[in-house]
Amino acid sequence: MSHIKLDEKLMIAKLTDKIKSCKTNNKIVNTEFLNIYKRELLQKELNRLKEKNYLFFGGFEDSEYKILIVYPEKFKEEFNMYINNGNSQIAETAINNIIKAIRIKLPKELIGKYEHRDYLSAVMKFGLVRERMGDIIVHEDRAYIIVLKENAEYIKNSLGELIRFRKSEIEIIDIDKIELKSIEFKELKISISSNRLDNFVSEICKISRGQTEELIKNERIYINSKVETKASKEVKLGDILVIRGKGKFKIVENLGTNKKGKIVVSILKYT
Repeated sequence: MSHIKLDEKLMIAKLTDKIKSCKTNNKIVNTEFLNIYKRELLQKELNRLKEKNYLFFGGFEDSEYKILIVYPEKFKEEFNMYINNGNSQIAETAINNIIKAIRIKLPKELIGKYEHRDYLSAVMKFGLVRERMGDIIVHEDRAYIIVLKENAEYIKNSLGELIRFRKSEIEIIDIDKIELKSIEFKELKISISSNRLDNFVSEICKISRGQTEELIKNERIYINSKVETKASKEVKLGDILVIRGKGKFKIVENLGTNKKGKIVVSILKYT
């Protein structure tokens, strides 16, 4: 836990430095890609500092990973226009100078063969940390990997050297050229005695309390991208629960209680 707190302090210190740089040099600054836990942490600090000129953006509205962009007062109107209706050439150009997408178009013989993990593992081979890339959108015949512009050329060239992508068409594109794919879910309904984490895990995975405790103890459970080791942690509506080896789930609705007095909860499993 002390290590996590140290990381949090370091993140906040980096944010403070970036905001200072933005105001001192009158230029746009940005972070690496942030998961939901890190965004919530920085959002609290932004609120504390009463900072208004910023934007979390990951290439599209529902992206899982986003960068934080902090801009000087002179760009406030342009970014407000972009946030409200996307109609700002200056803000769009600024964002395209920060993040890009790499499009990988597969040859006919590989269509339908690769999944999200195949693309992710390929990029991770190049020695980059996960924070250097955002979401990966996978279609049957192609994929889009959102990355920081400064790493785009390196990742593109490195992918082209891998045997699995040697026959693929790989190019760097602006993020507005990404073809999005709707997220698919499978609805689940579970009955739990309370909103404790161990109850959710046990019911979702259909495993014993002992097996559930092992998963939690071995740091295989995440709530909103943060590893959780407390079995008694309260799970709330809207939380994203990841159980390594079992999948990703969103807690969406409390459906009341059943005849046995248990809470019935609706959950969406990402497919």
